[in-house]
Amino acid sequence: MKRSLNLISIAGFFTIIIMLAVSTLIFGRDSLSGIFSSDGDIRVKTETFISSSFPLDSNWRSLHTMIYGAVTGETINDVFSDEDRLIKVYPDYDRDRAFSNVGLINNFARKTDTPISLVLAPTAAGVYRDSLPDYIENTDQLGIINSLYYKLGKGVGSIDMFYPLYSAKDDYIFYRTSDCWTSLGAYYAYEDMMRQLGAQPYDLSNYDLEYADDSYYGELYQQLRYMGCEEDSINLFRPKFSSTVDEVKLYRDNEEISAASVYFKSAFNSADKNDVYLHGSDYTRAEIDTTSESGLRLLLIKGHYANTLVAFLLPHYEHITVIDPDRLKAEGRTLADAADPDSYDRILIMYDCVQFSRTDSFDIFNNK
Repeated sequence: MKRSLNLISIAGFFTIIIMLAVSTLIFGRDSLSGIFSSDGDIRVKTETFISSSFPLDSNWRSLHTMIYGAVTGETINDVFSDEDRLIKVYPDYDRDRAFSNVGLINNFARKTDTPISLVLAPTAAGVYRDSLPDYIENTDQLGIINSLYYKLGKGVGSIDMFYPLYSAKDDYIFYRTSDCWTSLGAYYAYEDMMRQLGAQPYDLSNYDLEYADDSYYGELYQQLRYMGCEEDSINLFRPKFSSTVDEVKLYRDNEEISAASVYFKSAFNSADKNDVYLHGSDYTRAEIDTTSESGLRLLLIKGHYANTLVAFLLPHYEHITVIDPDRLKAEGRTLADAADPDSYDRILIMYDCVQFSRTDSFDIFNNK
C-alpha cells in the first residue's frame, strides 16, 4: 500500500511539473521574467506567481484530497472528508491545561457572589463522531466535557450543550466547510441553555431568517479545496418583535467602534465572512446595551463559538459585556481592568471544548 501511494505521489508530482512548464511557456513567460527583473524577495514572488498562474489550482488540490482520501481513508491536516462535509478531528487533547483552567475558574468563583456557569460546546467532530471511521483517532469530546464538569466547584454551574446539538445533528447546525456551528446550531444551544438557567427561550417563530450570504467557503475548504461539499450559507436571525439593540461598542487596544447591531456585514467583504457575528475575534471587549427591560446584566467570557450565540441573548439582558480573554491577556490586562464581576447578575464562560483545552488566558481571573 505504501509503495503504491509513493508511486501515485511521484507520478502526480511529475505531472504537475510538466503542466506548470507548459503553462509557463504558453501563458506566463512575460510574468516569469518579471519576477527576476523586479525588486523584492524572489522566493515570495515565485510562490505568488505559481499560486496565481498554475491552471486549475483549486481543482488539482481537490483531486489530491479525493484521491488521497479514497486510497488511504485517512485525514489530511486532521481534516476528514465525510461525503458532503469536512470535519476537523482532534487526535490530541491537552488534559492538564483543561483541568488547570477549571481550577482557575473555581478560584475565580470563590471571589465573587455572582452566579457563574461554564458552557462547553462540542465541535462537529464530537457531534458527528459516528460518521468517523473507527481507525481515525479522535478525542472523546462528550467524555472530556463530562469530566471537566465533574471537577467544577460548588460556585460554578454547568450547561449541557452536547445533547441538544447531538439530537439536532440532522439539521444544518454545523458548517460543511468550517469548524464552527451555524446560527441554527447556536439557536439550539441557546434554547436549551436558557431553560437550564431557569428562563424561557424565545421560539424560532419569533425570528425572521435572513439568508445573508450563500457562498461561504470556510477555513477547512481553504485548506483542501475539496469540491465534494457545497458552499455554506450564513444566516442571520432577526427578532420580529423589535430591535433588541440600542448600541454596541467594541474596544481593542485604544480603539473604539460603535454600531447599532451585533451583525457586522462588512465581514462579507473580508477573508472570513463568519466574522459577521460580533466582529469575530477582532476586539477585546464589547459593551452591548439592549432594549430589554429585564434589568439584568450579563458578563460573557467567550471563545469564538460565543459570537454566534450573543444575538439570541439580547432579549434576556439589559446589558451584556463580552470579554475575549486571549486579547485581554495580550494587552497585559486582567479581568478587573475590564469589568467588575460583582456588578453583573450572571457570568457565563462559553467555549467549545477544544479551544477551552488550549487557551492559557484564564489567569486573567487571578486579580479580581
